[in-house]
Amino acid sequence: METPSVSSSTRYARLVQDYRDKERAAASVSASVAEEADIASETALLELEKKQVISELSKRDQEVRTHEEAHASVGGRYASAPSYDMTEGPDGREYAVGGQVTIDTSPVPDDPEATLDKSQVVERAALAPAQPSEQDLKVAAEARAMGNEARIEIRERDFSERVAESGNTDDSSDAGSIDESSQNEPDEPSLQFPSGIYKEPKSFSFGLSFPQSFVGSHESTAGMTVAQQLKDRFDTMGLSFPPQPLGQQVAVTV
Repeated sequence: METPSVSSSTRYARLVQDYRDKERAAASVSASVAEEADIASETALLELEKKQVISELSKRDQEVRTHEEAHASVGGRYASAPSYDMTEGPDGREYAVGGQVTIDTSPVPDDPEATLDKSQVVERAALAPAQPSEQDLKVAAEARAMGNEARIEIRERDFSERVAESGNTDDSSDAGSIDESSQNEPDEPSLQFPSGIYKEPKSFSFGLSFPQSFVGSHESTAGMTVAQQLKDRFDTMGLSFPPQPLGQQVAVTV
């Protein structure tokens, strides 16, 4: 996470080097000058500078360790242990003047939910220090982008599943409706007829057609001609006589 810049590491290295140069110069002066007062003054100034260098190194060491440990603590399994760039101080101790934590920012294959969770952890880890560096902000932005891509993938997958499920539900509903309608539809009633009678309704017609002159085998009786007898019978039946040439039709439906 924290990539030590050349300027920060070099600054503390030069700070230590400047002090050592002055320390060597003071040692050579003390060997050639006889005045004890001057030697004491130079020694006091050098000691003061030594303390200032050590103080700055100690402060830097604390900042670096706190910064990198925050990354590692929040990053959890996705973060490596902190590594440090060390510098030896005037007191002979090693001080951390730079450091870094490596965090895995790759998506989880074929698992957008896990990728989304991971992106949130990585983003929190990148911004965990009180003063995130420029590199920290860059990593946080990359994690945020990875999470957004995972959200889009989840929404597209869920939409496809809902569409497929809706299609299956419609098919099953249509089939159920057809089955139900066929089950609820009453059977056509069948006509039952006694033996010897048509089972289906039949229609037929019959007609009476007589010529204008009728000649029969019976002789006229009681002084009435056959035509007169027929007319009399037709009158009693409510029929007109003589009938039309095409005959009278009577339709009967059984």
